[in-house]
Amino acid sequence: MTELNAHQELAFIKKVMEDSRRIICDDGKSFIFWGILISFGMLITYLKVAGDWGINLGWFWPVLIALGWIGTMAVELKAKKKRATSTFAARILGSVWISCGVAMTILGFAGSLTNAYNGVFISPIISVVLGIGYLITGVIHGKKWVSLLSIGWWLGALLMFYLQNFETLLIMTGMMIFLQTIPGILLYKESKRELTTV
Repeated sequence: MTELNAHQELAFIKKVMEDSRRIICDDGKSFIFWGILISFGMLITYLKVAGDWGINLGWFWPVLIALGWIGTMAVELKAKKKRATSTFAARILGSVWISCGVAMTILGFAGSLTNAYNGVFISPIISVVLGIGYLITGVIHGKKWVSLLSIGWWLGALLMFYLQNFETLLIMTGMMIFLQTIPGILLYKESKRELTTV
């Protein structure tokens, strides 16, 4: 590798990192939105199972996830209109989270509908995917603490795989609050501070 190529690559990496500062704000909002939405769904599902409610929640998760996707697309379209150009970092992160979202939707619904695996395994499987998303997000943002959240997701997944009971719904709720919603709030606040100093 020539010295010129090395300088060009470093300049490119620096540009990606600078671009990522502008999109942290939107990511923080998405983390908060999905964190609250899924925590709500987990709690309702747990209360239904634990309280032996006589109502069928077969419609609940499809509606909840559909609302999540619609809300995400609406926010993204609004943000796109505000942005003059789409940065490379934004396209990478968008692709990462769309991929993770599609994977989690398929794993959440297709697996249980086809009886490929028991419903108690949905949360740990989703946690493994979220760990991947957080690791990549942290690297792109240049925020090690965001990447380290992936360890929490993966350890939580191992615990839930081991327990194999409906108490895993409560564990997943806690993980959504402490590993998604609160970090989303912190990312949003950090981005506001960083953008005011630019």
